Amino acid sequence: MKMTFKFRAKPTKTEEQWLFAELRHQKQLQNYMLQMRSQMWDYGRKSVSMYDQINHLKALRAATSHYSDHSQDMQVSTIKRVSAAHDHFQRRCREGAEKKGYPRYKRSVRSLTWDLRKYTKVLRKKTKDTEKQTIRVRQNPIRETGTRYNGLKVPKLGEVKIRQHRRIVGDPKEVTLKKTTRGWYCFIVCEVPDTIRCVPKSACGVDVGTHDFLTTSEGKKEGNPRFYRTAERKLSKLHRALSRKTYRSKRWYKAKDALAKQADIVACQRLDFIAKTVYGLFHHKGFDAVIAEKLKPSNMVKNRHLAKSISDASWGMFFDWCHWVAKRDGKHFHQVPPHHTSQTCSHCCQKSPIKLKLSERLFHCQFCGLKLDRDHNAALNILHRAACALRGEVWDTILYETRNPLLQQACWS
Repeated sequence: MKMTFKFRAKPTKTEEQWLFAELRHQKQLQNYMLQMRSQMWDYGRKSVSMYDQINHLKALRAATSHYSDHSQDMQVSTIKRVSAAHDHFQRRCREGAEKKGYPRYKRSVRSLTWDLRKYTKVLRKKTKDTEKQTIRVRQNPIRETGTRYNGLKVPKLGEVKIRQHRRIVGDPKEVTLKKTTRGWYCFIVCEVPDTIRCVPKSACGVDVGTHDFLTTSEGKKEGNPRFYRTAERKLSKLHRALSRKTYRSKRWYKAKDALAKQADIVACQRLDFIAKTVYGLFHHKGFDAVIAEKLKPSNMVKNRHLAKSISDASWGMFFDWCHWVAKRDGKHFHQVPPHHTSQTCSHCCQKSPIKLKLSERLFHCQFCGLKLDRDHNAALNILHRAACALRGEVWDTILYETRNPLLQQACWS
């Protein structure tokens, strides 16, 4: 399993100028390698592999200083990125996707990536009585200074200050320096051992929505913060200010940066809220398994009346974080089909003959007389559907044990 640690970087002005020059070089190299693949296929119907381009890079580095003055590790990572883009394009062609997505030429590159090499470390020197013992370990990309900022080792540049607020865990494999509107950030990818999943003893059904962000099967709700709706007026004002400026003037770039910073603030607020909500479900509330609907937000945003609210809620990001936290901490996260969870009674399993509108927040069953909040009713149906799937039963069958908390806890254990 891979974990990524994100830290804030603080390069000086001289280091920042070097980083910008390196970004321009990696952009030119990426476009050059993409052009090579296109021309070889257009003129000779020959496909170029990643290893062919790496060998070609070695010849270029030996021939001219334009390539040898830059880090080879960063150049190889750029070639790997081009190869991955072509592999995904060919996969989409084989699957018959509507949009093939051929790799495009880049106007700018905002990140620098390099792999950490391994070196031989001597554990015990060879003597008359003992043999020499060595192991292969990776380079440590961070040098601890004992001060507020540690040093990040960057090839061909030296050390860049980073604010390391926590220690990295596992074996570091890859480092990325990225330029955003709010500054530079460092991403360190580490390989950590997989966590053994626990035996689920408690489960929770979760129904996501736009009125409330989520409702659990216990009836507890999490309000929808609506970060984009809150900042929409300010974003509109910044958009109008940008449109009044002369294109590519000094004031235009200044207004563009202000707009990008505000959009990044909204994205960070949404990410922080989702991360804390997911962590609270698994740890603060103590659930070993979380069940949610298998929704497709990309199809749901085609509704022009709900597109903005659905995008602001970011259900897809919430599901991704649930998958990741469950995998990291040894928990369980499952998704069930979403059909008729809001239109079916959680007590008698009878579907309502009258379809509820989105404005109707109360579910009233005409068969058994149950009155319940529609989101709470949907969360119970999601949990019941997962329990039925675990037993191999059919969802429409009435199972008493799925509605009995004591038997339900025994089932998950």
